[in-house]
Amino acid sequence: MTEAALDPRVNGALTRYRIMAVITGTFLIAVFAGLIIKALVDTSDGFDAVTGFIAMTHGWIYIIYLAATIHLWLVMHWGLGRLIIMALGGIVPFLSFFLEHRYAQEVKAARAGTLDA
Repeated sequence: MTEAALDPRVNGALTRYRIMAVITGTFLIAVFAGLIIKALVDTSDGFDAVTGFIAMTHGWIYIIYLAATIHLWLVMHWGLGRLIIMALGGIVPFLSFFLEHRYAQEVKAARAGTLDA
């Protein structure tokens, strides 16, 4: 993996992945919050329309997140298991935030390790 970290595309791929992970995670939390509120409280049709719009928007954002995820995964030459876990980050609440932090630190450490060598 250390040779992959030298690829000049890594910085851009990591930046796009991090941005999309935060945006996707935020919309996913909004979707789940809407679903929880709907389950607990008798909501209006306007609330349901807004929740539906947020859910639909999350779906489109998730596609962009997947593209950013696949690009980083390809550039870093990671295994298939990691791609699956990264893809789950957009559909499991809060997971994208943890994965974004973990993989950003890992890529930065790999880049630092290759620059020191």
